[in-house]
Amino acid sequence: MTFTVREPYSIPAVYQTKDTSQYEREALDKHIQADAVVIGAGITGNTLTVHLTESGKSVVQLEAKVPGWGGSGRAFGSVVPCHKNSEEAIIRHYGEERGTRLIDALAHGPALVSELLNRHNIDAAFAGGGWAFGAHSKPFYKKLQNRAEYWQSRNADVEYLNANEFSQVIGSDYYGGGLIDRRALSVNPYAYARGLFKTAHQLGAKQYTNTPAVDVKQKRNGNWRVTTLEGSVECENVYFCTNAYTKGGWPGLEKGFVPVRGFGATTAAVDPALLVDILPQNHFITDTRQLWSGLRKLPNGQIHLGVGGPAMGAKGKADLKVARQRLKDVYPAIGSVEWGESWSGWIAISTDQFPRILRLANGVWAAQGYSGRGIAMATLLGRELSFCQGDSEGEDLILPVDKKIPWVPFHPFSPLGVAAMISFYGIQDAMAIRNK
Repeated sequence: MTFTVREPYSIPAVYQTKDTSQYEREALDKHIQADAVVIGAGITGNTLTVHLTESGKSVVQLEAKVPGWGGSGRAFGSVVPCHKNSEEAIIRHYGEERGTRLIDALAHGPALVSELLNRHNIDAAFAGGGWAFGAHSKPFYKKLQNRAEYWQSRNADVEYLNANEFSQVIGSDYYGGGLIDRRALSVNPYAYARGLFKTAHQLGAKQYTNTPAVDVKQKRNGNWRVTTLEGSVECENVYFCTNAYTKGGWPGLEKGFVPVRGFGATTAAVDPALLVDILPQNHFITDTRQLWSGLRKLPNGQIHLGVGGPAMGAKGKADLKVARQRLKDVYPAIGSVEWGESWSGWIAISTDQFPRILRLANGVWAAQGYSGRGIAMATLLGRELSFCQGDSEGEDLILPVDKKIPWVPFHPFSPLGVAAMISFYGIQDAMAIRNK
């Protein structure tokens, strides 16, 4: 029986370091006890383990592969202070009080990540000026101006720039205007995840890799037994932190979202004479189109892009033809583009694109459905899960706790619907760009 999600690509080489010994752990092959079991060693699970151990809990952490193997090690690396859905949509969805709490927490997301990086001496942040959010067509100029005014009213370091001002910041006149958000960060997400994993170990967590959790059952005494291939753990609380890489362990948990593949690619190292004029202040770019538009400069002289590719299934490669054209559209001087590597990873898309904290049973918790905005959200929800224990949760959580796994209509066929939606978005984006 398979207990891990099929993943055809390795962690991108550009994120990896040569020294891996400090992250190596044995597999669990015996029965042990702890206050809590954290399943998964990505950003969510590692943040949660850090917070639980700091609060005095004994924690066992189980990872089916190696730390950072899932979405945490494959993400684009942007840490932004907002959600995919607009602030107005957040208020409509959660109500004024809860919605405002979530908006404020997301605004603090990059600062929370920075605080963890600094406090635990994790070397994962790239130097940069923040986030350059470009308006890819005329209807979005006013929308971004309004967005800048909204955040300025909340004393955020956000500014709307006209075409000339924006071009000086990013080194390109491709956009007719854009928003600069200096709160955002650019990170190596794999290094961030593994740094948190190392920190949790230093704080006293017992960690086991290549140890998938295959079953979770309640005992007569009310505790939970988490069974692995060769061992088990008895505990009071269990936390599923596997998001898009959920497979088995709890009935139906992987049916609460739609798994979709996201792709990334890097160029070969760019001529330094050209590179100096590309993103001269080291911002990362995304824009207002609905599909992949991320672009950033890496410290080793490569350019990193979020790109398209087959959304369904584990087969298929990144669409480098479209990625090449996008890069040349924004930076024509780059000339011919040679590629370094490309990769993909699973993204958990919820039906409304909002994440979830789930209480699966008293003492069993999960977080999922980040929908492509995982780094800050995973950090936030790792912290929030540490306040969830037994049959209760903290009063001031940024999300309500759901007691049922979200229902995705026609789940086995839902990737087909997502693929159709992505195609539709692509057509909309192409039409908007044609009329820019």
